[in-house]
Amino acid sequence: MVAARGAPGRRLLVWHVLPSGQPDVVRLVRDCQDRLAGLGGLDKVPAEWLHMTTQIVGFADEIPAEQVQAMTDAVVERMAKLEPIEVELGKLWFHSEAVMLGVRPARALDPIRKGIREAIAQTVAAHQPADEPDWTPHISVAYSNGTGPAAPIVRALNPPPPPSSLRVARVHLVAQQREGHLYRWEVLSEAPLGG
Repeated sequence: MVAARGAPGRRLLVWHVLPSGQPDVVRLVRDCQDRLAGLGGLDKVPAEWLHMTTQIVGFADEIPAEQVQAMTDAVVERMAKLEPIEVELGKLWFHSEAVMLGVRPARALDPIRKGIREAIAQTVAAHQPADEPDWTPHISVAYSNGTGPAAPIVRALNPPPPPSSLRVARVHLVAQQREGHLYRWEVLSEAPLGG
């Protein structure tokens, strides 16, 4: 994870895909969480805070309001040129920081991130998106709050639950804060795909 995501108490501007209004996604996450219920060391992500981090912009107190507006306008313009994208959510990812659900096809959502990154590069002086690693789109099921073997988690999720479809029809700019082991945010704006 990018270090900025881990700063408690400070608001971070982030573009997210939010699966609100997609009950099959919530059911899939809940199924995974139910299977993990007896295991320690995990903080389940509540349904209202499910998200797919698409691009971190930077700390809100470092980006002037006019740059935030210019960025938002540029993202809206770019997303209007894309059609909504449907992917399969359900590929299990095990990481030292989280249990996650990835998407297939793996690169299907790249045009969304590319458009957001281009908009940021043109409008936000404080952020250099070119310096960031490749993106692996995912929705976290639970965050790790300790250390321990992965084997019990792998066993609990085997066989994996049936995947769900995820329709990405908009992206949201949020002001996010870390609270304990979870992330909470306020939605600032949205950019629909296809106008």
